[in-house]
Amino acid sequence: RGMIEIGYGIVPEMQGRGLGKELLLAAWKWVLEYPNVKILRYTVGESNSVSLHIIQSLGFDFVGQQIDETDGPEQIYELAAERFRKNFS
Repeated sequence: RGMIEIGYGIVPEMQGRGLGKELLLAAWKWVLEYPNVKILRYTVGESNSVSLHIIQSLGFDFVGQQIDETDGPEQIYELAAERFRKNFS
């Protein structure tokens, strides 16, 4: 399907500095150098309001939920790679 998922974590003392959004933008731009990538996917814990805000601000759409064995309930967001290219190139 040409889908890729990226995850990350930021240590508490570095949070609140805009690093999450910058990290995601850089990672997605790097991934999009590969033309076979069609869908960008991001999963986030329901209680992680900061990450939810970041991914929504980047234009990702909510597509469903899943239960992670370690982290519990997560929301799934996806964005067409072509849409990301148009918005952030």
